[in-house]
Amino acid sequence: MTDRGRYTARVIRNTTLSPTATMLVVEQPAGLVVAEPGAFVSFVSGEGGSPLLRRPYGIMDITDGAVSFIVKVVGPGSAWLARRNEGDTLDLLGPLGGRCFRAPDDGRACFVAGGTGLAPMIFAARSWRRRGLLDRGVLLFGASCEGELMRSLLEHEFDETHLATMDGSACYEGDVVSFLAKLLDDGADFGPNLYSCGPAGMVRALRKKAGAAFSVHETSLEAVMACGVGACRGCTVPLAGTKRFAAVCSDGPVFDADAVDWEAWKR
Repeated sequence: MTDRGRYTARVIRNTTLSPTATMLVVEQPAGLVVAEPGAFVSFVSGEGGSPLLRRPYGIMDITDGAVSFIVKVVGPGSAWLARRNEGDTLDLLGPLGGRCFRAPDDGRACFVAGGTGLAPMIFAARSWRRRGLLDRGVLLFGASCEGELMRSLLEHEFDETHLATMDGSACYEGDVVSFLAKLLDDGADFGPNLYSCGPAGMVRALRKKAGAAFSVHETSLEAVMACGVGACRGCTVPLAGTKRFAAVCSDGPVFDADAVDWEAWKR
């Protein structure tokens, strides 16, 4: 992606999604291009130079002059972002990424997400639907408990939604990968195209347990991205069958799942 830039964006609204997550919506800065699903931006997430490094966030949507994100509080930087109110301004760099999701050839897509990996799945479904590239989208989403399911985001996005919670407080009890494997064993047909985003362990298990049911599996990798443009090489991932490493931020974040050496990439 070549049209990235640094922008100041005004917060339009901040909506609570769960006890640990909010939806942050900012005005689309003049000059910020409409990115493809899988792209991300990098925010300054504090004041006075602390934290020093920017924080990357996958774009959940760009439409009607607004850009939206899911912010999950996991540390001081994300906590600072989650406290931004209407009228506050944010410093962002983007859109970033060297490769985004390719739309399904046959109009069918199975999306698997864990945690904030939901954001690029929603962006893909919305973007492709608006362009007539998605006829049927099925989501499988996993969270730790019912309170983290962010149901308000899921009401109208997908033709089917299957939810899993690790503690069994709602829907399927267990991880989302085991849930998908069970549905496939029971005869479900979600088409040939699988798209995923979540922790590395989730995607590693997804490839092992359910990958054979799909001819295409593209995944957006989660990694600590210090610079966001491939300069620092701090977010590299080993590539299968080679001695090469790719930078998640600039070569990805989207990769063919089979291209990653999952056993060597221990996170």
